Amino acid sequence: MLAACSDSDGTVVPDDGADAGDGALLPSLTTQIEHWAQTGVFLAAADCGQCHTASRPGDEPAVMRMPDPLISENQPAADGADISPFYDWKSSVMANAFTDPYYRAVVKHETEVFPHLAGFIEDTCLTCHSPMARTHAHQTGVSLVQDESCLLEDGCYRADQAMIDPHAREGVSCTACHQITDSVLSGEVNSGNFDIVAADQPGAFTIYGPYQAPVGQAMQNLVGYTPTFGLHMADSRHCASCHELFTPTLDMVTDLPNGEQFPEQTPYAEWEHSDLGPQGSGVSCQQCHMAREGISADYQTRIAVTANGTVNQNWPERSPYFPHVMIGGNTWLLDTLEIFREELGRGEINQAGEFAATARLTREFLRTAAELLPANPVRSTEELAFDLTIRNNTGHKLPTSFPSRRIWVATRVTDGNDQVVFDSGFPDANYHLTVDAGFTAADCMTIKKPAAFDSAGCFQGHIRQVTAPEDIPIYEVVLGSTTDAITHVLLYASAALKDNRIPPRGFDSTVVPDYVMPVGVAGDADFNLANAGEDTIAYRLPLPATAVAPFRVEATLYYQGIRPTFVKAAHGEHPWIREFEGIVSVNPPRAEVMASVNFLVE
Repeated sequence: MLAACSDSDGTVVPDDGADAGDGALLPSLTTQIEHWAQTGVFLAAADCGQCHTASRPGDEPAVMRMPDPLISENQPAADGADISPFYDWKSSVMANAFTDPYYRAVVKHETEVFPHLAGFIEDTCLTCHSPMARTHAHQTGVSLVQDESCLLEDGCYRADQAMIDPHAREGVSCTACHQITDSVLSGEVNSGNFDIVAADQPGAFTIYGPYQAPVGQAMQNLVGYTPTFGLHMADSRHCASCHELFTPTLDMVTDLPNGEQFPEQTPYAEWEHSDLGPQGSGVSCQQCHMAREGISADYQTRIAVTANGTVNQNWPERSPYFPHVMIGGNTWLLDTLEIFREELGRGEINQAGEFAATARLTREFLRTAAELLPANPVRSTEELAFDLTIRNNTGHKLPTSFPSRRIWVATRVTDGNDQVVFDSGFPDANYHLTVDAGFTAADCMTIKKPAAFDSAGCFQGHIRQVTAPEDIPIYEVVLGSTTDAITHVLLYASAALKDNRIPPRGFDSTVVPDYVMPVGVAGDADFNLANAGEDTIAYRLPLPATAVAPFRVEATLYYQGIRPTFVKAAHGEHPWIREFEGIVSVNPPRAEVMASVNFLVE
């Protein structure tokens, strides 16, 4: 295994003696600072954080601090933990959308596969991963590059420039999200096609928030923005402007766009057709992902302090309050940022332990997303039979978003003598499954597959019944190219060869758009039966003659954000790719426990 080291400039590289190809190693991000000069309509998050921060410890009344449940669950406590927007955001995945080593490796791998489209690829990805810098560049024409690899008339914003620009490295920041206009309410905004008013246009420097009648003079005086109520700020369509993402499909033969698009991630459409969507209870993205235990809908707090840190008691208390933790499932990135905090340029921004704290919240969140429910245990002298049902408790498919993600069920059965009589699906020390060795074989990982390549051995088909250890129920998207071969290159993705991710409750396959339809589950009568957001796996396990009752069944539902095939696919010569390789050698993507169950069969 490669050991990771920090090169003299702070860039994490594999310790294998290899050079970085024809380019020098990129500088570390340790030059990133909290404050940078206003750029167009954009301002550093730290400047917003001057006022949108918690009150000083001990001050009364307190602002944006955790409540003391022994005193009041609805009011911030003077010595409660800081839950202000800036504090929570800076250790979030959103703040590190550009810093993410996996994102950067994937971008550079795609540009190495398609050098004739490198400018277009980088500009497209930076639209949502560095929205302030990419938007400013296209609003002003500054820092755009026009060459044969850019398909845009005005030029492309490039990754090398993003490394220089602090407003690029700040990822998805305050004045990006809060300046997106209510055009998102049309329901037609996706793939980064949001609107932010340019500095020379009417309505510029408007900051939208979720509260009626904002108090605006202080913000106008200090930073020049006008706070305005925006209905869209608490609406899932706001999130969909980036998280509903369609990518162009390139023909496997010609390496040119074929005019089609692939649904890279569609959590909004999945939610829209769930019981949590607008036709059901209407629980928005923000209500789930901008929340934390201990903060109820009745919690009230002022959302700012004065410029000198004191509390203005004339400012209104607001409810509900949306903590800006913006948690999801990406524990790997948070763990990576904690381990390589200095190397990845977060040393002056985040204290030790802040990313770990967000990772803990994320693991707790993952444990609310699903349940494992056993049923129908039956034993004979030759067979142990039972069913396991996975219940999706989220408002979207499980798992959702970028197609590197998977969940699976591991099962172990021991008999009355504590002898293991069945063992399947438990990951090794690097969080690989036994079947991953075949899926990561050279033929499966080759980018250009031969004609009529048989992809069947490169992924696990949908499992309805488990009878042997290799029958591991894995729920995932498997990408297929225009030649119907498996691919791990996003721009080659044309259709799903498999999509057995568990739909949310209320998801009716007879009415949903074709692009979110399950794939590869034909013949499984209980998959999302009655739109219940569940799948049941039948276990029919042969018992050795020496096995004795009772039998203890241990089942675990695991989640992994980057499965081994996608780790292996992100290879190449660029320093960003080598940085990722070095990081995963130290911190491979973990298998996180989502749910577990133990039961006895007499």
